[in-house]
Amino acid sequence: MRMNFIEKYDKLAWIAYFIRQEKTGSPKEFAKKCNLDCEKTLLRQIDILRQFTAREDAEIRYDKDRKTYYFDPHGKFTDFKFKEDNW
Repeated sequence: MRMNFIEKYDKLAWIAYFIRQEKTGSPKEFAKKCNLDCEKTLLRQIDILRQFTAREDAEIRYDKDRKTYYFDPHGKFTDFKFKEDNW
């Protein structure tokens, strides 16, 4: 099933929400939480989200010990939005 633009945006917002909470679990667990079919789909979504975080000088990282994705610097990225200069 292909997602439309709004569904994709909502999915990215949901992924960002879990990352902000720092309770994603492993990539496999995180994909399941986000109702994605596999880890590979999740990783593609995270790569898209990384483009937004880069604008805010933030990164998405994964902590193997805590088994969670997080934003670095901590709390730097709070929301993603489209900027007018991209149109």
